[in-house]
Amino acid sequence: MSTKPPKGDACNRRIRRTTHELRLSDLATGQAIGRYHARPACQSAAMAYFRPGVVLKITVAHPARCGDSPHFNQCDGALGELLEVKRT
Repeated sequence: MSTKPPKGDACNRRIRRTTHELRLSDLATGQAIGRYHARPACQSAAMAYFRPGVVLKITVAHPARCGDSPHFNQCDGALGELLEVKRT
């Protein structure tokens, strides 16, 4: 029995175990809202859920290769472009 990786909600492409994944959930209820690639186009689709008065939780799932790196704490979760936009 093969287990296929889940599909991203924005692009409908498989989220491989070798890439970063964003998991979006409602903080109050714990209900999962979606799973997204950490690509800019998929991030934009996830941002559509952010509205005033709604508290959401973003979990970044790192691939196994990040845990093997001595620089794991410096991993930006493939969100470098998003983080650069927020800093400016």
